[in-house]
Amino acid sequence: MFEPGFDQAAGLRAEPPVGGGPVLMPVASPAQPARGYEWLCALAACLTAEGRSVAIVDGTAHESRSNDLGLMRVLQDPSIAHLERPADGTADWLVMPGAAGLQALQETARTAGGQNALSRLLAPFAAGVVVLLFAPVIALADLLQDLGVRTLVPVIEQPQASIDAYGAVKLLDAAGVVPVLAPLSASGAPAALQTVVNNVIDTAQRHLHLALDCWPARSWAQRVQESAIERPSARATRPAHGYHERFAPAAAPSLWS
Repeated sequence: MFEPGFDQAAGLRAEPPVGGGPVLMPVASPAQPARGYEWLCALAACLTAEGRSVAIVDGTAHESRSNDLGLMRVLQDPSIAHLERPADGTADWLVMPGAAGLQALQETARTAGGQNALSRLLAPFAAGVVVLLFAPVIALADLLQDLGVRTLVPVIEQPQASIDAYGAVKLLDAAGVVPVLAPLSASGAPAALQTVVNNVIDTAQRHLHLALDCWPARSWAQRVQESAIERPSARATRPAHGYHERFAPAAAPSLWS
């Protein structure tokens, strides 16, 4: 299901070789973002092991007032470009806070369209970088509305994991985004986590008539590279109605069926 070429994201999806343009994979943060960082690092490590440079934009973390590199700063300063690795070389991948920058991109999506927002987001990064946008599901639904792109929904071992994951799936589906479950067992008890995954899949099928895809951890590196979003072309990002026409964002639906 959701095979390349058979959904609304066909024009955006990238299968880039190393050295192609930067690409984006959105990741919905859990209700408690700190519980998802181990999952996020596991995903980044999988991609790094495949030779890809990884940048994490953390939309749950606020940029500081200092000169530290954050998403808002790179959006405002066009001289910052070709970002790829941490400047000090002390980490395996670049991590930048991005809560304020994410709000700015949501405004771009509302006024000029989602493809323009994606182009702004990817513009500062070097060729071949996989950008993981870790952000609240409501923000991703707003940013990616009606683009039909795949967005990872982590399923981790925590209380009410099934409620958390199903709520994310419902919001993304309502926004015209394709949710993909990505479970990771940290305790070595995959059977318990699989029960949670099955519950989410069954509930989505029953209440949303949605057949969810689920990516096991061993397939993350390959599938992310196949499904990540390229920076849209200049022609694709040209707004159909002009930059000054406003569109009111859709009201967020209830998490409950």
